[in-house]
Amino acid sequence: MNPQNKNTDKYVLHPDQCKFIYNIAYLSLFSSLYATYNKLYLLACCPGGVFITSIYYWKNPTFDSPRRYIDIGCLSVALGYQIYIAYYSQYIALYYSIMLCAVSFYPLGYFFYNRNLYWKSTYAHCMIHILANIGNVFLYSGEFNYNKQCINRLDI
Repeated sequence: MNPQNKNTDKYVLHPDQCKFIYNIAYLSLFSSLYATYNKLYLLACCPGGVFITSIYYWKNPTFDSPRRYIDIGCLSVALGYQIYIAYYSQYIALYYSIMLCAVSFYPLGYFFYNRNLYWKSTYAHCMIHILANIGNVFLYSGEFNYNKQCINRLDI
């Protein structure tokens, strides 16, 4: 089988491409451990949940699988929560800038995928993981200004 082509019978991508994304998903585990190290326990659940659902999906990534929608849902909740919390962060501008770059790879991945450029689509998807986890490390490294509005440490 040509590695540029996907296996249309079962997987969303060729097994080598799925494995590549599966391996990149381990970056979220590192982000979760780093947040835990910095005592940001609720924030650690965000990349931790993304890690678990990504590994669960990319181990057997089929179309219209409930695992796919669970992964997307977990990611959406985690991203929304972190975008909210980042407003109070020392690194608000840096985090938002990195996340904007990360999210911009999502439509690029679709663009490549719809043109049967599956390896380029895979790399674009992996760039989302790489940049988002870099953003997470910056977010977890900074201080939070809880006096900006009425928020307490338990919200994080």
